[in-house]
Amino acid sequence: LNQTMADKSPHPRDAVIVQAIRTPLCRARKGGLAQHPPATLLSTVLSGVLLKDPTQPASDDNFLLSPSSIQDICIGNVLSPPTSAVSFRMAALSANIPHTTSLSTTNRQCSSGLQAVANIAHAIRCGSINVGIGAGVESMSANPMHELYEKFPPEVDWDTMQNCENSQEVMDCLIPMGVTSENVAKKYQLDRVTLDTFAAKSHEKAAKARSLGKFKSEIIPVGNVTEDDGIRPSTTVDKLARLRPVFDKQNGTT
Repeated sequence: LNQTMADKSPHPRDAVIVQAIRTPLCRARKGGLAQHPPATLLSTVLSGVLLKDPTQPASDDNFLLSPSSIQDICIGNVLSPPTSAVSFRMAALSANIPHTTSLSTTNRQCSSGLQAVANIAHAIRCGSINVGIGAGVESMSANPMHELYEKFPPEVDWDTMQNCENSQEVMDCLIPMGVTSENVAKKYQLDRVTLDTFAAKSHEKAAKARSLGKFKSEIIPVGNVTEDDGIRPSTTVDKLARLRPVFDKQNGTT
């Protein structure tokens, strides 16, 4: 392993990313993509990623890779219905990728899209395929995150889970990510002012990048939605400070 990592010379089975695009990132429930199901977002990206210029129609001159050259697709997704594999298969076919191209899904919390890319890279490296697509798709608008476990409780034997030897660790799987954020902030002594300052600066940088057109080459429009709508150029530390914390209402940062 060490010898492989130290050897930086090209290898015939090296996995190379030749195109990377995304849809606009929009606010949940209120944003421009709130009414679009994940399959629509995925179909749009699968169509565009094969093109030299994803903003232009598909044509022989605009194909970076032909749809028939794709041998496998892996889709990372966490919050999905039991029929998601079928939905994503339909999305691939509607993107004119042939039925001979296989498709799988992977759920790794929280890095499913990255895991999908890794799965395709591994398949190329070991010689199973030559060309593939690793992708991730999620719609927070379609999922009631504030009442997820109330509406969709884990299908487990609760007596066993609550009374096993490591029951505390087992039940900690139900801790929301917002609470996890609070725990991390406390562990590393990150106060509200520090995090609000970082957040405000992030919005400032993102707004500047958008105004300079830095995101255009990586975004493929979905209908008439052409850019991210969650960036708030006028956000300041003072404005963020007025937002009440949700998870730890007394001393929270989130």
